[in-house]
Amino acid sequence: MKVGNHAGESWEQILHRKRRELKDAGMSFWGYGGAACHPISQVQPFAKLAIEEQGIIRLIMQPIKSNADQDTAEATEYSIDGRNWIKIPNGIHVTGSSYALVLESIEEADLDLPLNALEVGIGPSLGKPAENYLQGRTDKGCLVQSATARAANENSVRKAGFVADLKEPFGVLLRRGK
Repeated sequence: MKVGNHAGESWEQILHRKRRELKDAGMSFWGYGGAACHPISQVQPFAKLAIEEQGIIRLIMQPIKSNADQDTAEATEYSIDGRNWIKIPNGIHVTGSSYALVLESIEEADLDLPLNALEVGIGPSLGKPAENYLQGRTDKGCLVQSATARAANENSVRKAGFVADLKEPFGVLLRRGK
């Protein structure tokens, strides 16, 4: 996932707040939006399979200069299934987002992510090479190791500066007030 300034906060402010949430609440919601990586139909099944196969599911973050929407409205409830809604736990704040990943950690990293060796692992773009998928405004994807690596090109390697471990329920829907 590409990450950066969002909802009136700098990347550094967001990172500080999320680390405080992890310390105080034992978890954090990492908000996002868009059409890719729907929490119920894509993130949850993808994460469950990754846990089954590898014992871990990780969010890899690529810091970028962001011109993200400045919607600062805070979510007050979340849902795992789209039917039942739960109050967001005290101490957790998520703004300007329709969805969230559920984190149990966030750490600095110095990773080279070889997109030519990855592909989309779920959803309508299943099997699409990652370096072709993560173009333009597409800023996130549920990626898996490709059966065959493709030749490297200028879009093949991305620098990732942070990683986060996800925890159940992995992805949730968000809504404001009721």
